[in-house]
Parts: sequence; C-alpha cells; structure tokens
Amino acid sequence: MDFGVLLSAFEREATPSASGRMPRQYQLYACLRTAILSGKIEEGTRLLPTRALADELGMARNSVLYAYERLAAEGFVTGSRQGTVVARVGLQHTPASVPEAPPVLSRR
Repeated sequence: MDFGVLLSAFEREATPSASGRMPRQYQLYACLRTAILSGKIEEGTRLLPTRALADELGMARNSVLYAYERLAAEGFVTGSRQGTVVARVGLQHTPASVPEAPPVLSRR
C-alpha cells in the first residue's frame, strides 16, 4: 500500500482550512484511522515500520510514532513481534437472540 498516495488523497478530501491547521502527525493519525474504519486498510494488515513510513512520507519518525501510539491507544492497531498490525474494528457479529415470552402471571 502506498501511504503517500493515501495521505495525499486524505488531505484533498479534508477541508482546506482544517487540513492546513492540523499538525502533520495528527493528519497521519486521522488518515490512518479513516482508512481503517472505511476498510481501505483491512484487519490483519501489517503497517510499515515507523522509520520506513517516515522516510516514505518525508516526516519525522516521532510524528509517525505519535500516530501509531494514538491508534494503539484507541484499539485500531496492536503491536506484535511482526510489527504494527491493524486490529479487528467494530462490534463482533452475534446472532440476535429471540426474546423469551413473558412469564404467565396468576390472576390472583
């Protein structure tokens, strides 16, 4: 996945006044969050290492670390031995239970 293209598209879609005032690290966080929620980045996808992503986007590594840590704090990604992986987002699908019939009350 080309994160540079993803970030550019996010910046174009955002309102010009809002994206101009947002710090770059917050733009990256918001972009990744939006992509995860919309399904552009699927569950189980391994994100680039922070150094590689910082080099690709031409930004400081600390900015990428900020974005990843915030996503992890909100449960969108998890850290593992394989790197930063997109977590399962949303409610788990559980079958709807049929409500039980109310108990029969005595007339007494």
